[in-house]
Amino acid sequence: MKFSRLQLLFVLILTLGISNHVLLLPHLLKTAKRDAWVSVLIAYLILIFWGWLLHLIIKKNGQEKLSTWLKVRTNSFFSSITIAMLFIYIALSGIITFDDFIRKIHIYFLPLTPIWIVVFSFLLLCIGAAFYNLKTIVYMSTVLLPFVWLLGHFVAIATLPEKDYSYLFPLFTHGIGPILEGIMIVLGGSVDILILLLLQQHVKKSFNFLSIFILITILMGLVMGPAFGSISAFGPNVAALIRFPAFEQWRLVMLGEYFSHLDFLAIFQLLSGATLRVALFLFLINDIFDNLSIFKKRTTLILYSILLAVFSIYPTSDIWMTTVLRNYFYPVALTFGVTLTLILVVVSYLPQKKNVGESV
Repeated sequence: MKFSRLQLLFVLILTLGISNHVLLLPHLLKTAKRDAWVSVLIAYLILIFWGWLLHLIIKKNGQEKLSTWLKVRTNSFFSSITIAMLFIYIALSGIITFDDFIRKIHIYFLPLTPIWIVVFSFLLLCIGAAFYNLKTIVYMSTVLLPFVWLLGHFVAIATLPEKDYSYLFPLFTHGIGPILEGIMIVLGGSVDILILLLLQQHVKKSFNFLSIFILITILMGLVMGPAFGSISAFGPNVAALIRFPAFEQWRLVMLGEYFSHLDFLAIFQLLSGATLRVALFLFLINDIFDNLSIFKKRTTLILYSILLAVFSIYPTSDIWMTTVLRNYFYPVALTFGVTLTLILVVVSYLPQKKNVGESV
């Protein structure tokens, strides 16, 4: 079954947006502080060029499955290595998303509940969304995204009295270094847009540059908005110390004198994005390969689900986790994303091997 570009954009905005809105924000604020929004603005301009390169690849792809497309232009070994690297990236991103969600729920809402109950409840929800095909994920995204979007605008407007936008200036007080590091974090967290290449065979009409431009613009808005909000609400120094700055803004929301503690609405946003992001990764770790049997697909799904559960239940230091993400994962992800994009641009101009194409 194939879907429209709009339907898949809904999926990508919700699943990729949760990373920009929640996962990378604390690292960006800790690194760039007051200048975080400048890092986002510069990264946005770079991403537009990156999006144009992806458009070139997609245009040459012709909606073939990526593994097949690589085989008919290079060879099976190169295709296997590329798909294996994408598999590792998707698997790691899923683990990071799953673990971050569990930590947030355990810290803020269910500190006395055994963590294995939270883990298995969330895991079953993700598996249920990913078990059959992409259709469930697409339909869930179509229904949930408008509510998540409205709640995002609601918290932004409701916290306006608590914000002081003078905190956004002056700029460059710590030099250009923190801004460059912030750009690296934003770009490293935006490597997820490569998922476009893995969804080409599921879309009715290929993604054009306009759809990619809209996606990048919205995703950067999902970083810029909470960055503005966190700095103006808490100040750059305090915002840099908050573990979940986007969530903390919900704690400022009150409706009149009698309605407060509306932060439970943030859980709806977080649960929607995290569930569909992990579900999409569960789907992609099978869909990325050629011609897997149902048995192999289910085995892969079970093994990866066990890995998610074990990693989240096993006690690890949150400080260690955030350090690894900021100092290692985002730089490595950026290097991987840029290298893969440039390689695929070159591959897209290679002629198709007729004999290989016939065998595939």
